[in-house]
Amino acid sequence: MIAGLVLFIASGALAQKNMAAKKLRRDFDFLVAELRAKHQGLYQYLPRTEVDRRLDSLRQSIGDNLSRMDFYRIVLQVVELTNEGHTEARLPPRTKLRLGWSKTFFPLALSHHDGKWIITQNFGAERPTLQKGQELLRLNGQSVDSLARSFFPYLASDGFNQTSKYEWVGSLNFALFYRLVYGPVDQFRLTVRAMDGPQTFTVELDPVRFTAYKKKNAKFPPRYFEYTRFTRRILNDSIAYLSVPSFGGRAQTFADYYRMAFSEIDSLGIQHLIIDIQDNGGGTEGNENLLFSYLTDQAIRKYRRVTMRQAPYLDNKDDNSFQLDRWEWRDSLAYRGEFTTSSAYLSDIGHQAPDPALRYHGKVYVLISGTTFSGGAEFASLLRMSGRGIFIGEETGGTYEGNVSGYSETIKLPHSKIRVDIPTVHFQIDVQPQRPGRGVFPDHYVPQTAADYREGTNAKLEYTLELIQGRRR
Repeated sequence: MIAGLVLFIASGALAQKNMAAKKLRRDFDFLVAELRAKHQGLYQYLPRTEVDRRLDSLRQSIGDNLSRMDFYRIVLQVVELTNEGHTEARLPPRTKLRLGWSKTFFPLALSHHDGKWIITQNFGAERPTLQKGQELLRLNGQSVDSLARSFFPYLASDGFNQTSKYEWVGSLNFALFYRLVYGPVDQFRLTVRAMDGPQTFTVELDPVRFTAYKKKNAKFPPRYFEYTRFTRRILNDSIAYLSVPSFGGRAQTFADYYRMAFSEIDSLGIQHLIIDIQDNGGGTEGNENLLFSYLTDQAIRKYRRVTMRQAPYLDNKDDNSFQLDRWEWRDSLAYRGEFTTSSAYLSDIGHQAPDPALRYHGKVYVLISGTTFSGGAEFASLLRMSGRGIFIGEETGGTYEGNVSGYSETIKLPHSKIRVDIPTVHFQIDVQPQRPGRGVFPDHYVPQTAADYREGTNAKLEYTLELIQGRRR
């Protein structure tokens, strides 16, 4: 979701042009009306009175002399009230063309690790004392964690989830959110913890242009982890590791990958299977169901129901895909065909059920994190609701009970020209969560620490291996 933020932040005359309050209020009212008509998440987790109170407060904050950027911040706060990480707001294309005019952006990329913010890249001037993997403590006098949390009201996540927000404000998004929320600064003063001890030091960095965020300007070598790539490894005669970092892409690619992996697992008599989805942000519906179908002989009821409001249903009811999924209008909502609610539903992307002989019946360990979102989180929910896996890591970014995603409609606010992508399909997983609005929680909490990052260690995998070998309880 948040990867697209790099396209939204702007500076320069166009972004700062003030607009009449009455026009912006019309945009605000149009946005709220569209969300009420199309989005099923707006009142899902908070009482209607509370949501409407916050909306009214935001509307009252629209006064004269607001720039497009000021109003964009208000729009982001409205989007955050949807409690749905698939909802996005984007500045106009012309504004995006002005990206990088001002030399005002923070030059570092950061990553969050167990309460610490780690420097992962420098796109500015080289500083010998500044190294990849050091902990950034303070920025211009404020703690980095408090800065990161101040960005949260501008960032929608599923329900009340925060693990995803910590993940999404990392990387270069930290720099972009800083520019969005705090405006331009002349210099950045950093307090950094030294790599080899408790000592700290300060360093000053000049801002950079947005266009400086390029590979050729990076001062540190990149670092890759195997869970960010499709990986399958036989670790020993009883343990296999399977990384599935995405469910997006060609259906046949997934079908082949799963078939080859489980053919090898079956031939070797593997007893412990580790499935790594800690970097899986979702993708095409059906790919997660196909993977689940290799882990059980029984189809289960995945969704309690899949629904859509009247406005988007009327807009799309004649589309071929709608007809294939047998959408029907009843009881003030459109319902997707009952056959699609089963885990055996492999969508319309051409999947075939796996060979029963390749289904795996051994122990399953699932590695999860705040980046486990959308279809990745749905796969975690399938395993949790069926009792099929032991979970290691951190709370998933997607909620246990499902999400609002699927077909998305883009609206353009008439005066500010800001575009908002509104997901319209409510996928309600057939569970009764004890903590609504939260993700799948791990059975064993294992974050990736700063030391793990520096050493290139997949901490969740290492912990799981110790668990299998009896060195963890």
